[in-house]
Amino acid sequence: MSFYLPFTKVADSTEMIVAPGANIYAEGQALVVTQGATANGVMPATGTASDIFVGFAFAGTSALPFPEAYYNKVEQFTVPATGVVTTSLTPIAGQVFVFDNTTGAPATAPVVSGMNISGLVAGDEVTVTYKYALSVIQETALYGNVQPGGYVGAYVGQIGVITRGVIWTTEFDASQNWLAAGTGGKVPCLAANGQVTLAIPGTGAAPIAIPNCYVSGVPGQMQPFLGLTFSAA
Repeated sequence: MSFYLPFTKVADSTEMIVAPGANIYAEGQALVVTQGATANGVMPATGTASDIFVGFAFAGTSALPFPEAYYNKVEQFTVPATGVVTTSLTPIAGQVFVFDNTTGAPATAPVVSGMNISGLVAGDEVTVTYKYALSVIQETALYGNVQPGGYVGAYVGQIGVITRGVIWTTEFDASQNWLAAGTGGKVPCLAANGQVTLAIPGTGAAPIAIPNCYVSGVPGQMQPFLGLTFSAA
């Protein structure tokens, strides 16, 4: 479920060799080759200037190809008089974003402590987007069981790669204001561990494929996925 398949449209895909030692742990990870060693094969993005984007990991199996450990959640709250809201699950540190729907802007100074987010304006409506670690029960409920015998690509050293299309993926930086994509010079960029982040190219982040990538959908309560329309060519 790293892809939301009802919205994902694969225009072009292929099989690519996995670089020695690379660990692809989820569908939807942004894959790259490295400058100066492009023949070595693909790996998850590192978030450095040497990344050359080639597409997104896609196994296309009927059962879960990888035992994934993280998921995203989007929750809406009316802030009580205390200025504190409590999420239903525990966010991962650094993977939380709070948007104040009342003011139409990001919350100015939210403080995250465990499941509590404080420093919010009482009476305002807020949307909280965050990543959380899955328990074994949650992982089975969301994804089902892992493909028997494991993903065959791991045995032969290759991975399916979507090179053009529309994807809705869970492999994104949940701390970013994705509503701001395209403003202030911020565009989808590559981050460590095959994640997609929002940044200004040239500030240490390599863009995915300007001008051939843009945000076509933001995470919501019903579908906590990021929509990207892209071409790696």
